[in-house]
Amino acid sequence: MYTSILFVLMWHTIYAAFTVTLSSGTQTRSADSKVRYDQIIYNPQNEYSPITGIFTVGNELGGVYSVSVSMMSGRVPAHTTIMKNGELLVWLFTNNSYDMASQSITVELSAGDKVWVQIANSGSSLFSVYNTFSAFQIMPIRVPVPA
Repeated sequence: MYTSILFVLMWHTIYAAFTVTLSSGTQTRSADSKVRYDQIIYNPQNEYSPITGIFTVGNELGGVYSVSVSMMSGRVPAHTTIMKNGELLVWLFTNNSYDMASQSITVELSAGDKVWVQIANSGSSLFSVYNTFSAFQIMPIRVPVPA
């Protein structure tokens, strides 16, 4: 009986996850602009918006997340950052000639938190589908209900 209850509880747990990339071509960006990844690979909860470039943690989906960005520059260097609610978390840098960089971080996110990739310097060039942005919930954080 306990196994059945546990299985039902596990079956109804919803976790957040997404992976997005850029469409083809080299795209030059201005400083402090959000990267709007326009090709959705996986986004079942629709928490990543290709219109804004922002991942917003849904209601009851707060928890510990893995957030990853990979990027390839075009013919000029590129600096990007992973941002959380306007706070810089980590930097990425690539030199010119199609260099690549990646960052993966573990971060606690609460419902309503916003995460995005931002261009840090003017004229940064990102080269198409070699640029990805992903996040997935590692574990939920449950807040105990007061008795």
